[in-house]
Amino acid sequence: MSPRNSVFQLKYICARFLSNLLIHLLSDDEGLNYETTREYLSDATYQVLQELLKNILNSINLDAATRFSSLEILLRKDVRKLETGIFPHSYYEKLLHVIRLNGKGLQQLNLKGVWVRDQPELLSELVNALNNLKVLVVPHMASDTVLECIARCEHLNVLDISGEASYTAKGLSYLKNENLQLIDIGNYGKKGVCEGNEDDTELISNLMCNLPNLRSIRTYSYTGLAVSLVSLQSRSHLNLTYLHDTGTTNEVFNSVIELCPALESIYLNSPGHGVISRLNCLRRLNCLKLTNPSLNELTFYVSNFASNLQTIKLCHNKREVFDLSTIALGIPRINNIECYQMHLSIKQPDVYFLFLNKIELLYCDISDDCLKLILSNSPVLKRVIIGCVINFKDGDVFRLCAECDFQYLEELWLSCAKNLTIMSVELLVGHCPNLKSIGQMTGWDVNNEEIEVFRYVMQISNTDLTLLPLN
Repeated sequence: MSPRNSVFQLKYICARFLSNLLIHLLSDDEGLNYETTREYLSDATYQVLQELLKNILNSINLDAATRFSSLEILLRKDVRKLETGIFPHSYYEKLLHVIRLNGKGLQQLNLKGVWVRDQPELLSELVNALNNLKVLVVPHMASDTVLECIARCEHLNVLDISGEASYTAKGLSYLKNENLQLIDIGNYGKKGVCEGNEDDTELISNLMCNLPNLRSIRTYSYTGLAVSLVSLQSRSHLNLTYLHDTGTTNEVFNSVIELCPALESIYLNSPGHGVISRLNCLRRLNCLKLTNPSLNELTFYVSNFASNLQTIKLCHNKREVFDLSTIALGIPRINNIECYQMHLSIKQPDVYFLFLNKIELLYCDISDDCLKLILSNSPVLKRVIIGCVINFKDGDVFRLCAECDFQYLEELWLSCAKNLTIMSVELLVGHCPNLKSIGQMTGWDVNNEEIEVFRYVMQISNTDLTLLPLN
């Protein structure tokens, strides 16, 4: 039977209650309760204020005026983490002003929901005022002046300046920081990062040289090419643990092997001939993502050198059939398999995925028999997402439940199972002791009335189960 809903922790209940009370007190336009509220919360710890800010600012149905009033009252100089959420344009200047005055102690600031690209001077003043920042998220907003201010944040170790920004090569040259470990920059699939530039791989290579402890460049899709340019200047090892590259050639991969021995995760989009079969040169690799791979090379690599992998993600190759039993045999400790638009099979039915926790197959060509084998031969599965057309019937689900414990299964999403009825839902809920989520009901042979009745039964029995979609 699916688990029962546990009792909420007292701190959660108190935080929700106090958040609702504050919303009520601060929702008046005249500010009659502001000082009383500020005095009442004067002795609260910064952790309490952070939780209240999180609850209120992330309330998407709450009007902007009340959320802004809450920010004015709750943001104190010892608060360390702030995510503003989404605000209308008319609030931007006031919002940045409040954060600049009251957020002196902020270590993490996320402005993703505030579009201040047209006001770089305000953002620059804000960054200058926050000397303790360790995490700064300002996508689509950075300019040269903003980057110059960011460069003065000595403690910064995570920075997001991705998207269509307005900085130039000069602005990027300001970023010289020994603490910065993760940077999000550029746009997926584009070589350029600066406004109007087509190819900025040389700038990215200079950036890596200026950030000696950089471990990950996210979003940017040509990091391997940038590494090859670094190799022309220096033979010193980089500290990268994640790399994303597109159209990787053997020459580029030689540089990656030489300069990035610490790589743990790699994403290669359309790698050239011979690259995949040389992945064994990356000794610490545990996560591999490939788009449009050569399946012959992949099979060779997986069969002979990939035993340390824990996660494998494959995308966009329906020209050839990939045998998943290769993974079971070559990567015995695999715990995560994700495939998107692949043609899949299992040629050896007696293989087992003994450590597989999660499998996600979206828009793949795969037979029902293969899916049954995966479900039957993966004893510790926790999350199953099948976004393909399957022809399972209630009898198939019954046999699977009879043959398999599904003791650890928490989520089961079958987005297009048009032959499954509410009976399969009942079977799964009754059989799987940890099942908390089943979807997507819109692709099953289940009507809205049956779903609502079942939800009501789950509610009155205090069962922790979600049927998706919610509406």
